[in-house]
Amino acid sequence: MNAALTKKKRGVNLQQVMPVVILAVLLLVLSLLNRDFLSPQTLINLLQQVSAVGVVSIGAMFVIITGGIDFSAGYGLAMIGMAAGVVYTQSPFAGSVVAMVVTFIGAGALLGLVNGLLVAKVKIMPFIATLAMMSLTQGMSLMIGGGTMIMLSDSPILVAGQGKLGGVLPVSFLILLAVCMLAALLLHRTKLGVYTYAMGGNEDAARYAGIRVDRYKIMVYVVAGVCTGIASMLTVSRIAMVTPSIYGTTLTDAIAATCIGGSSMSGGRGTVSGTLVGAIIIVLISTALTYLKIPAEMQDVFKGAVILLAVAFDALMNRKKVRSVTA
Repeated sequence: MNAALTKKKRGVNLQQVMPVVILAVLLLVLSLLNRDFLSPQTLINLLQQVSAVGVVSIGAMFVIITGGIDFSAGYGLAMIGMAAGVVYTQSPFAGSVVAMVVTFIGAGALLGLVNGLLVAKVKIMPFIATLAMMSLTQGMSLMIGGGTMIMLSDSPILVAGQGKLGGVLPVSFLILLAVCMLAALLLHRTKLGVYTYAMGGNEDAARYAGIRVDRYKIMVYVVAGVCTGIASMLTVSRIAMVTPSIYGTTLTDAIAATCIGGSSMSGGRGTVSGTLVGAIIIVLISTALTYLKIPAEMQDVFKGAVILLAVAFDALMNRKKVRSVTA
């Protein structure tokens, strides 16, 4: 039994250490490819790029810990951005940054609420429910504002994506750190966090223990939706405009970041620190591929392969744990 426990601890430590090792290797490789990579300006740009991906990844982590998945984050980000842009330019609250921020957060929470209700109350599988919402949000992002581009030049909201504290530290990265700290508090200091891990570990056991699974599952999806809303704000404020295509590779990047960061796709495991490291790794991979002049379509292929490797590694480690416990 002691030997089995020792093996289990080694497996857990390996999964926690691997993202840090990968990050260190990527930093080394990129510094060798480009001597100016570790320059202050390059690092500042990196922090700005990782902010939106990191926030979406934190939301995705909550859902994945429960054993679910959220495919609506990508197009949802675009839909929320279009809604906020219309509120800021064409509504009775035109010109109000407060109204715009409320729209980002409120629309994100509403998207998460709908996802949560479909999964928890209607009992639709997360894969199917959020896939349907992905299609729905894609259509709505084109419908809102007629699918036109909305420019946000000289808007105070741009500070969130382009501002720098002391002229050095990006405001967007500070927002990411704030989201990470709140997420850590939720996971480790509240019932929602305890129950999130419990639902992912064994949902039936959580129900038998008296946990109101449906209620807390809805809350988890609302948290993910709010994160999508914040990420939409960071993306829109960084590029200073809103279009139905601002989602980019956000969804695949977020899922890849959570997998690389140690979250288990089968549920029950995931950390804020690991997810943050995973998000940085994904951005670094994109940067490395750009330095190597790899075509954009091949970058997507590479990212897909990274996700498969991360999931396969997780499955392998879980299989070893099961064998250790039964031995």
